[in-house]
Amino acid sequence: MKIEVKIIHTLDDNTLLLGINKRTTLINKIIDFIRGQDEETIIANHNRRHYMISLGTCITFYTAKKKVYTLTQDQKELLVSKRLYELEETLPEAFIRISNTEIINLNFVKEFQINKTGIIIIYFKNGYQTSSSRRYLKKVKERLQ
Repeated sequence: MKIEVKIIHTLDDNTLLLGINKRTTLINKIIDFIRGQDEETIIANHNRRHYMISLGTCITFYTAKKKVYTLTQDQKELLVSKRLYELEETLPEAFIRISNTEIINLNFVKEFQINKTGIIIIYFKNGYQTSSSRRYLKKVKERLQ
């Protein structure tokens, strides 16, 4: 198989253009491998065991007792070794910081409600509920528009 790499500056970021004259089993394996690399993961701990967790399953990252945890889709609370500010810089666009102590995944949000004091109550599809601080209210509203 001949392999040639060309950088095409007009392509969107993180776009791979693969030119082939026919699709084969080997090409399908290469495509599957590349697609598998796209899913971002994070290392989390529970009961002294380390797990590779897909970011797509993380509902929220929050701090408690000076430690950072993630709540996953299957309701597991796992300890994360990164700080919230580090996560905020690297998490995909689906995540947004809603307070000094929490970052949420918008893909799991069911509903937003603004109460009389200006706090946003956030309801998730799995029944979890949290709130955004007034300090982050403007940022959250801008993101949702």
